[in-house]
Amino acid sequence: MAVDGPLVAFQAKIEHGCLILRDAASGDDVSDWDPASSSWYREGSSLIFGVQAGVDGPVECEVWKTEPPAVLPAKLFEVSLPSPSGWLVLHDPNEYARMQFAGFRGSVICSVMVDDLPFPSKVQVLLRGEGT
Repeated sequence: MAVDGPLVAFQAKIEHGCLILRDAASGDDVSDWDPASSSWYREGSSLIFGVQAGVDGPVECEVWKTEPPAVLPAKLFEVSLPSPSGWLVLHDPNEYARMQFAGFRGSVICSVMVDDLPFPSKVQVLLRGEGT
């Protein structure tokens, strides 16, 4: 089955200027992240990364399981994320924007592409099963 569009997509003002991608069952704490030293941080089954703050405008976000037709120019990071439940959640810290979707059970390779470093207003999250 071919995928013509993103798995999920949204546009929202992100109050704290960061998004969290985590396994739906994860209770991992990403509050140790220091955005001054790194644009992203991982703790267990949770990732946090910087985006444009809500005061500067909305952030467009897409999640893909296949490569998007037009990939954004800068790779923010690529990392393997444990996902024991097979479900992922992408949200802001206040959960004003929150999307839950099927990922890959076991482990998922997450690549995050952005339009601008260090304050992206467009984000593409590409998910691939480990070993695919």
